[in-house]
Amino acid sequence: HEIPDRLKDIPTSGNPRFFDMVEYFFHRACQVVEDQLVEDMKSRVPIEEKKKKVAGILNMMQPCDHIIEIQFPLRRDSGDYEMILGYRAQHSSHRTPTKGG
Repeated sequence: HEIPDRLKDIPTSGNPRFFDMVEYFFHRACQVVEDQLVEDMKSRVPIEEKKKKVAGILNMMQPCDHIIEIQFPLRRDSGDYEMILGYRAQHSSHRTPTKGG
């Protein structure tokens, strides 16, 4: 699995966009698990067919369906308040609960 050229500098980038990080980590995860997914397939089809099926499934999962941004106040032990900003990316909304982090 290839990480797109436009995303290859994400690990060393000072302040990458959230969506770019989501895309980068998706492609990196594909690199880590793709061979194992092919190996774990139980069907008796040729290895090339297994590779095509896994690649197709990963391509279906790739699009990020939603990115949610949330902000909420947090009161520190010192009594100070801080606004916390959080994000969640949701993939594969065809299956619930949605996958994301």
